[in-house]
Amino acid sequence: MPGHLLSICISVFSFSNLIFLLQTLLCAFVTATDLPELLGNLQHNVLQNTKQKCKHQPCVKELSWGIDLEKNFPRSSCHFDYIMAADVVYHHPFLDELLLTFDHLCKDDTVILWAMKFRLENENKFVDRFQTLFDLEMISNFPSLDIALYKAMRKARPSKLKV
Repeated sequence: MPGHLLSICISVFSFSNLIFLLQTLLCAFVTATDLPELLGNLQHNVLQNTKQKCKHQPCVKELSWGIDLEKNFPRSSCHFDYIMAADVVYHHPFLDELLLTFDHLCKDDTVILWAMKFRLENENKFVDRFQTLFDLEMISNFPSLDIALYKAMRKARPSKLKV
């Protein structure tokens, strides 16, 4: 399509992710991720929902937050224009690993689009910690549902001076 810019996207924890399907159908290069034990189900869903409907067949990859990030997503060769995440923050013991994963996958120009349902105080603490690494903007809010949609980008990091 003339004038159409292709995006390279990763969908973090993609199981049943409508946004992932939309990205794929809109001709983006998409990587869908999930836990190793759920990859078979994700692959099946991706194939059923995108077969002969998209220009670029999506890639399905394992992503366990904080584990083997450099091996599975090398910083030198992985660049994502967008990271899509929906409902990845809830009461679980892996919030530190989730933050590490966001940090690893982001370049300076990567945009994170993140939908979040607030359930417990832990979510607010995570958002505070997230903001130490990323500039965060609420782009939509649904107070009656306790859901917010955020846009985030890596904060500018001081450059190292060479003498």
